Amino acid sequence: MKIGEKIKSLRKSNGMSQEVLAQKLNVNRNLLSRVETGKNDPTITMVKDIATIFNVDIASLADMKSKSMSYDEKMKIINDGCYYLTDKDLDMIVRMISVMREEYVKRSDN
Repeated sequence: MKIGEKIKSLRKSNGMSQEVLAQKLNVNRNLLSRVETGKNDPTITMVKDIATIFNVDIASLADMKSKSMSYDEKMKIINDGCYYLTDKDLDMIVRMISVMREEYVKRSDN
């Protein structure tokens, strides 16, 4: 199931209209409709907020556990995906990578 379909399913199973979810996400209802139909991709901020609203794991919402990919495939997805992100989204990714790197270094030292 694609991310837009998952968002629509979550919204409907929680008895929420597009208008209400759009208000909670602080986006236009038409944008949410385009995301649900796969015409637009959600921003990372939108995915994070949807996961919080519906109390679901971001990885499962974004279907990041679905297949095994090579390092090069993962880097291409990251690189290509970052092209469309806002500065705010990119800042969040940089912070996440920094924290993950620190944790990796800590584990390596032990």
